[in-house]
Amino acid sequence: MHRQITNRRTDSAQRGFTLLEAAIALVVLMIIGLGIASLFTYAIQANSRADDRELAMAIAQKRMEWLRTIPFTTQTRTVNYSYPNGGLAQTSVPVNETVTNAGRPYVITTIITDLSVVPAGNPDEGAPTVKRIQVNVSPLGAVTAFETVTITTQRSTQVPGIY
Repeated sequence: MHRQITNRRTDSAQRGFTLLEAAIALVVLMIIGLGIASLFTYAIQANSRADDRELAMAIAQKRMEWLRTIPFTTQTRTVNYSYPNGGLAQTSVPVNETVTNAGRPYVITTIITDLSVVPAGNPDEGAPTVKRIQVNVSPLGAVTAFETVTITTQRSTQVPGIY
């Protein structure tokens, strides 16, 4: 008779994973995979918001540079603001405009405030001498304040005098 010799030590060492162990490993891998997938979604949204802020900053800088090209003189300090050929008069309410950049709509809000005026008893009494100009640009339908870009500057008149 032929006798088969088996070695119990090698049989137990070659044993594989049980079904329960494999199922637990799959569940752990699935949880890790879902966590990584949610990070990808968050990264895509963050990149989209960064793109919107970058484009909004370009719009705000362009608009502010245009406002800086307007001389602050006796002729322009009372001309109503309007783009592209307006003046630097104080805005009683913020002026809103909608523009499109790279296929995305943005809202530009311009606010011009008189900070200082010619004192009483001087020629041009009450005329503005210093203005604050604020330009806010946000993507249309922005949800948070973090999506808005704000640029502020101050302008002083070129009108000579002691004020």
